[in-house]
Amino acid sequence: MEAYYRERAAVYDEFYQVSRRQDDLVALRSWVVERVQNSTILEVAAGTGYWTEVAAPAAKTITATDCNPETLAIAAQRSLGSHVSLIVADAYQLPEFPDTFSAGMAMLWWSHVHRQRRQEFLSHFASRLAPGALILMFDQFYIEGLSSPISRRDEWNNLYTERVLPNGKTFEIVKNYPTDDEIFETFSDLCEHVEIARLREFWTVSARLRR
Repeated sequence: MEAYYRERAAVYDEFYQVSRRQDDLVALRSWVVERVQNSTILEVAAGTGYWTEVAAPAAKTITATDCNPETLAIAAQRSLGSHVSLIVADAYQLPEFPDTFSAGMAMLWWSHVHRQRRQEFLSHFASRLAPGALILMFDQFYIEGLSSPISRRDEWNNLYTERVLPNGKTFEIVKNYPTDDEIFETFSDLCEHVEIARLREFWTVSARLRR
């Protein structure tokens, strides 16, 4: 997974240029901005910083993390502002921070979390956030004929797909498509006010950590 996104870094933002996604992206940008006003945000899997840049004008501070310095180098070229920090960090082994955060973001990340590690990741992420913090995530759901074909399932029922980059390299990555019930069940263990919505190609979840 890390190697795939490292190799894909230079062309990753082409994802946001696909015409059929534009209405959803407009809605998602508004959804993020409305919810992060004056927040101190911890973002994991920030990638090239597309959503960091969306949130930056509304946020008080953002600490954006990703495991790949190559993607963060692209993020650093954006006009993010001095209140945004970019840090190389593993989403499952986040560093200790001087303060906790009032919001957490992980966009287009949940589908890459193995099913057996969902609670592990969410608990670890929550440990870096303040009680009552808002968690925001969104990702894609499966659409026959549009989504990448599923190449296999493993013993945990994780789904995998093969991706071919412009340079010809092929990667197999985990790409899960959780149901609304699965999302609600996972988040309800730690959160309240779990709200799930669906657009044309994406689902969203917002939830509050219990105090």
